[in-house]
Amino acid sequence: MRGPKFWCISLVLVTALWGWSFVAIHSALQEISASSLNAYRFIFGSIAMTPFVSGALRKVPILAILQSAGVGFILFLAFTFQTSGLAYTSASNASFITGLAVVFTPVFSYLLFGEVPNKRQAAGAVLATLGLGLLTLKEFSTHIGDLLVLVCAIFTALHVVLLSKYSKNVDPLPLAYVQVLVVGLLSLAWSFLEGTLAPVRTTGVFLSLIVIGVLGTAVAYYVQTRAQVGAKASTIALILVFEPVFGGIFGYLIGGDRLTETNVVGACLILVGMVVTELDWISLKARLASSRRKQTPTA
Repeated sequence: MRGPKFWCISLVLVTALWGWSFVAIHSALQEISASSLNAYRFIFGSIAMTPFVSGALRKVPILAILQSAGVGFILFLAFTFQTSGLAYTSASNASFITGLAVVFTPVFSYLLFGEVPNKRQAAGAVLATLGLGLLTLKEFSTHIGDLLVLVCAIFTALHVVLLSKYSKNVDPLPLAYVQVLVVGLLSLAWSFLEGTLAPVRTTGVFLSLIVIGVLGTAVAYYVQTRAQVGAKASTIALILVFEPVFGGIFGYLIGGDRLTETNVVGACLILVGMVVTELDWISLKARLASSRRKQTPTA
């Protein structure tokens, strides 16, 4: 049985894949609409998961399925507001504002489940948010696009918190499957209502959607669900902050983007925020003191 640390490390690798997907999605959006992209992505993901989940799904209580569908609806809202906001604001603004989910997560944990954030979590969230701003922010201006993406950040945080709550006593594979399927079907309905659903015409975009749908959606949300079984919502939220870091790296290597000195400082602050939040300095100091005492020879 894999432990919580394994799934948290796996989730970091997932954020690397999501970082790469920014480049691929940016290219794909030149050919298809945002609603169509979400529909293809999540439907491909649900198809990939179906052979592995059909037996397990029958064993899941109906209440757990309904809870999973509700969490999937929250995830759909997050993607809907994010992609809609991107039509009216810059990618830099959208990336920074979406990252504010790391701040909203402990707020929802407290409001919904009474989990009071500690000082390390608060300090780490502030540092990570500041770092994310320095990494991505170029020209910040407040308008409708920014507000839409801000709503996305709120729903993203709510998704993380609810998933942490409902994933504890449920097989994570059916839970992830229901979420992916709900987002795919709702995105498909969204594209029909918009009248923008169209076939993919180029091989490159089709292959990108397959990779994003299977690995970046089916596998990724399964890993996230497994990680949240044994980790706090605030921990998951801070791991997800790595997504724009990897986005910057792949943007540099593949997309031709160049990081400024300010961007590099922001990336470092994000990592510092992770360490401050997750490293128990008091326990570490006690262990180091105990180790020194054991190494000191007695008279």
